[in-house]
Amino acid sequence: MDSIDITRLEEAVIQFYRSTSQEQAITHDWLTKAQASPQAWQFTWLLMQIGKTQEVQFFGAMTLHSKLMKHWQEVPPESREELKQKILEKIVQFAAGPKLVLNRLCIALSAFILHMFNEWPTAIEDVINTFQNQQIPNVSKEMQLWIMLEILQAIPEEMQAVYTSVKRVTLRAQVFIRAPLVMETTQTYLQSQLEQEWDMESFINMIRTVKCISSWVKNVGFPIESCQNITIILLKIVNKCYWSCVQDPDGDGCMSADENELAEISLKTLQNIIIQPDCHLYPKTALLLIKMFLDSLCNITKNEWKRDNNNEDIVVHIYTLFVSAVERHSQVLLSGITTTDSELSDLYRRLVHEILQCTDKPGIYPVEESCSNMAMGFWYLLQDEVLTMDNTEERIKCWEFIKPLYAHLTRILVRKAEQPDETSIHKWSSDDLEAFRCYRQDISDTFIYCYDVLHHYILDILAAVLDETLGEMQNNPTQWTKLEACIFSFQSVAEHFGGEENVQIPKLMRVLSEIPYDNLNEKLLGTSLETVGAYCQWLQENPNYIKPAIELLLRGLNSSMSAQATLGLKELCRDCQLQMKPFAEALLLACQPSLSRGQMKNTDCVRLMYSIGKLMSLLPAEKIPNYLDMIVSPCFEEVHAICQSETKTASARLRTIFQLNMIATLFSSLNTDVDDDNQINEMQSMQPVLIVMQKTMPIFRLIAEVWVDELEVLETACNALKHAIINLKNSFKPMLQDLCYFIVAIFQTRCCAPTLEISKTAILLFYKDESSTSLMQQLLVEFVLHSFKQFENTPENGFSNIAEIIEMFYACLTQLLKKIPQSLDDKAISYDKLIFYALKAMTLPENGPIRTSVQFISHFVMTSRFFRGMTQTMLNAGEEILRTAVLCVGCITPRQQVDKFADIFLAINKKYPAEMATWLKAVMRVENFPTPIVDETEKSKFVSHVIREKVNKRLLQNHLNEFSIKARGLTDKF
Repeated sequence: MDSIDITRLEEAVIQFYRSTSQEQAITHDWLTKAQASPQAWQFTWLLMQIGKTQEVQFFGAMTLHSKLMKHWQEVPPESREELKQKILEKIVQFAAGPKLVLNRLCIALSAFILHMFNEWPTAIEDVINTFQNQQIPNVSKEMQLWIMLEILQAIPEEMQAVYTSVKRVTLRAQVFIRAPLVMETTQTYLQSQLEQEWDMESFINMIRTVKCISSWVKNVGFPIESCQNITIILLKIVNKCYWSCVQDPDGDGCMSADENELAEISLKTLQNIIIQPDCHLYPKTALLLIKMFLDSLCNITKNEWKRDNNNEDIVVHIYTLFVSAVERHSQVLLSGITTTDSELSDLYRRLVHEILQCTDKPGIYPVEESCSNMAMGFWYLLQDEVLTMDNTEERIKCWEFIKPLYAHLTRILVRKAEQPDETSIHKWSSDDLEAFRCYRQDISDTFIYCYDVLHHYILDILAAVLDETLGEMQNNPTQWTKLEACIFSFQSVAEHFGGEENVQIPKLMRVLSEIPYDNLNEKLLGTSLETVGAYCQWLQENPNYIKPAIELLLRGLNSSMSAQATLGLKELCRDCQLQMKPFAEALLLACQPSLSRGQMKNTDCVRLMYSIGKLMSLLPAEKIPNYLDMIVSPCFEEVHAICQSETKTASARLRTIFQLNMIATLFSSLNTDVDDDNQINEMQSMQPVLIVMQKTMPIFRLIAEVWVDELEVLETACNALKHAIINLKNSFKPMLQDLCYFIVAIFQTRCCAPTLEISKTAILLFYKDESSTSLMQQLLVEFVLHSFKQFENTPENGFSNIAEIIEMFYACLTQLLKKIPQSLDDKAISYDKLIFYALKAMTLPENGPIRTSVQFISHFVMTSRFFRGMTQTMLNAGEEILRTAVLCVGCITPRQQVDKFADIFLAINKKYPAEMATWLKAVMRVENFPTPIVDETEKSKFVSHVIREKVNKRLLQNHLNEFSIKARGLTDKF
């Protein structure tokens, strides 16, 4: 940067902190460059002078910290002592505030200390001695303690991010050996505070002290065997914070903000202690600490086990501690099931009981309680640990032991799944409702874990709860929430039960058909509809229950729960299509008014069209045209009218997309052919979709003309035609010419990914049909030539803007190379251009084009030996392919994509081994290629590795990744 004017800099800082976000963005870049400049070492002190605004002083402190973090190499060794003194002077200067600036200066000193361990080995001792013994005049005892804690807390955090030439493992070791001193210092201070009354200043410094301990334990580590004393102290702090407020006769029993914060950070610190990476090596100590947690904290959870309790936050953190402890030490705690050690067994039972109580917390999550969601992961962990035990005898014993636990859990989950009723829903925000939706999904998943333990017995439990609920509703007929939760619970385990279950599921089906939905909340109907859909596999083998299921779904179709009804009907028509034949025509007559009324959402209409297609497929051939006219014709008529009027408004575009989605869905589901896997009807003389296509293909050509500038419309139209092709297969042949006209009409104006994909679909399906080969070859040539035209018209730096087209182009060509390579043996197709643009795609930052272009080149190489033109292209372009591949590996391609390039090297090495050695050596002989960082020895080693590796892809990927790291200068210096 040019010389920085200090006045201008101050004005920019004030503008940044006091302006709008748009103005901040303009200033941010300039200030960042100023911070990074060497001049920052001078102006940082000027900005922190007395009398400057707080914003300017803070920016000065931020700049100093940034320079110490990232540009330490700019500090001459002879200036380091002077720099230390300046930092300390500024800390003293700002001891009276603002604390925002003082905090940043303390962090800056922490960064300085990390750089100076070799020259200033007693840095931490000196800091503790200076500030703990109040050696700074005119600064209060409390503020000196505050400064010391800020510096000590920041050291482990800065260690993770500081730029230093010292290896990271060495730096960590240097910090680790200072941990006992820091822990002793902080522990001594906390111990001294336990017997005293706490004022606001006490809370501030105790919170700082515990945060300091937490930072060192989390980022540096402290042997768990040395943590007993600090654990005792932290547990005493938590209890004092809680019980002093709860037992205060003059208080409201609610912890203050300071008490909550101190208790919370103490519990988080205990969590960091018990989950340290190597703590599993000391199981006895871990179990001792867990026992201490239970002994000290269970009375708090017991006292707060109620709805809408005053101190929910502390309970959340206690249960988090319990769950973290059991997850970290699951193996040793699980041995408590089979052990003869009564103490270990009791510990396991107590911990599981606490987590069960956490799950069973009174109230509805998240409004009336906020901790029950934390236990869900434990229930997966426990059954997974038991059911994957290697020892069969122990596995069976543990399984039998946890069965009653999961039976109890099942009943709890039904209660916890209850929704808020009409009297309480007004308390719920949209965020609360979304949190509850996610929570119910967690409950649904946990029901699956219960099934894994209980198997069919879970249905007996759910059925018993259902009977109890129905009995309760006789006295309180409008209380729907428990019944809805029961039905939801049955729905959650539906996938595990086939048609052989003939006791509880029939009872459920009878209940679903008999519920007086009109008198109850609509959510109950919605859940019932979803449950019917969930049991479609069971209904397939129990067709007697299909009729009442259909009646329920039709009831939902004409309600506010139409989304659930269309989903259930879709699943029923998909899984029970053969069994639906007796009801097909009546169902179609019932569906048609639901569509024509226009009350359903577009997504529900599209979903309903799938069912309509499946049902039409069951009708006699002579009846299908009438239903096509009744239900499908309005879709085409509206699209045709919009196209003819050439009305290109937003609403017209949305209606066109909607109707095309309706048509696409019908094309995907309407099929009257015999399917070996699902025999549904006699062979028809002509597929209904083909009849529709013959009548409506001109409309598709009209769409291509009118909506050529609207990619989403084109994509939806192509999707409809793709479904028609896939559905009809060979029956589509009469429409191929029209399809080609449609595709070329779009190509002549624009090349887009959907058109490329539908072209590929048609070519793959019909190329090998002799009567269609010539047409498909012409389509392929158009496909390639129009894509080239798009590429040629794209600016050199604009290929990322057409990344989706490039990705689809090479994905399609790769499929063609795999399945019909002879299709590319055409003089009209320039192999040179195919390779040129593929290499261009390889150098883009987007993952899609990289992946598909690498795949294309790999398959092109493998195929090339069978076709003379391709062989010659490879001989001409082989060296350039390798040069680009090495360049991508060395410096261009995102590192996570480097593995993919192994395919190119392996393919060339397999098909052109002699040329490969010559090409690669020539490429690597270029000076400073691919980057100046790799020397000739490393390049030579890379060449020999790559040439030698002809089969082992994983080993070659390792070589590529290793070379990529070296070429980018990313070798781990830390």
